[in-house]
Order: sequence, then structure tokens, then C-alpha cells
Amino acid sequence: MTSDPRYPPAPARHGRPPAPVSVTQRRAPARPKLNFFAVIALLCGLAAILVAFMPDYSYLAWPLVGVGLVLSLVGLVLAGRNVVRGRGLAVLSLLVSVAAALLSGAMLLFPSAFGAGGASELHLPPVSGDKHSVDYVVTSAGGATVRYGTLNDQRTDSAPPSTDQWHGKASYNGGAPILSLTADSSNAGVSNEISCAIVVDGKTVAENSGTTIALCTANVG
Repeated sequence: MTSDPRYPPAPARHGRPPAPVSVTQRRAPARPKLNFFAVIALLCGLAAILVAFMPDYSYLAWPLVGVGLVLSLVGLVLAGRNVVRGRGLAVLSLLVSVAAALLSGAMLLFPSAFGAGGASELHLPPVSGDKHSVDYVVTSAGGATVRYGTLNDQRTDSAPPSTDQWHGKASYNGGAPILSLTADSSNAGVSNEISCAIVVDGKTVAENSGTTIALCTANVG
């Protein structure tokens, strides 16, 4: 009598092994977002450089520089924390904003060096044909020494003791000159009511008064 052949017991099944994961199914680590702060800062810096050469709009360069500096610093910090990418772009926007600030300052102090002096230069005495007229007005009962013009180009005169107004005339053709007028008493120990005003095209843009000195300034950009 033959016996049934013995077979080894089948191994216990514990479920199927997991299917192999392909390369395309593996998720790559999330890439940081684009540094939009640096992009906007770079655009502001370039725009500031552009308007700095436009006499009628050069005053806009400073707000653009301020926005560019702040946003570039924010972008630089976020890139350092790996929140966004583009650290090099943030550094570039910072350098452009700093260059725009230096250029705007240089053009404000030395406009003739950049060929922009003719548009924003204040003419003392006034020149016929200029678009804008400036009238510096001082009243001083005890007399006063008057300095008028711009911050970097002034004339000196004397207002006689009188209740009548002293006038200094000027003109400019465009741009944004910073007008300045100072009147002070020659004798600081004597009370002397002094008043000053700057009038541009018939409109008072600055006025002040004091007992020994009066100072008026106006940015007419």
C-alpha cells in the first residue's frame, strides 16, 4: 500500500509585500517661493534711478528708494531663513536701492554735475521766460539781515527798520528747488518781531515769525 507523498507545509501568508514605489511617485521636497519682495525692490530701485534724471519728477525718487530699501531687506531676511528663494536677487535689489539713494542725493546737492542744473536752478535775480516766479517777503520793525535763495545758493541783504515789507525776487524754470529764507535781528538782545514768507506764483508756500529770527523753507517740487 503506497502512502501519500508528504509536502512541506505552505508558509503562512501575512499579506502581499508593498508594491515598489517608482521614481516619479516619490515627492520632491517643496521648493521655496519666488522672492517677490526682492523683485519689487529691484523695480523700485530702477524706477528711482530713472526719475532722478527727470527734473519735474525727481522728488519721487526718495519714496521709491525708501520702499526699495525696506523690501530688499525683508527679502534678504526671508531668503536667509529659506522661506523664499533668490538671496542673490535680494542682494542685487539692495545694492540698486543704495545706488539710487546716492545718485538722488548727489543730483540734489550737485545738479549741474549731472546736467540737470538748468532745469531746477533758481535764478537770482529773476530771468524773463522762466515758468515760475518766487517772491521772498520779510517784515521787521527793527530791521533784519536777510539770507534768501536755496539751501546751497543764497544771497544776503538787509531789511531796513520799517513796517513795510522787504521783497527779494527770483525765478526758476522747472525741477524741485528747495527754497530758503532766513531773517534775523542784528541785535539779539533787542526784541524785534520778524516775519517771513515765500510766495511762488502768487501762492504762499511757507511762512513763519519770531522775536529775533524767522526761518522759512519750501520744497516746491
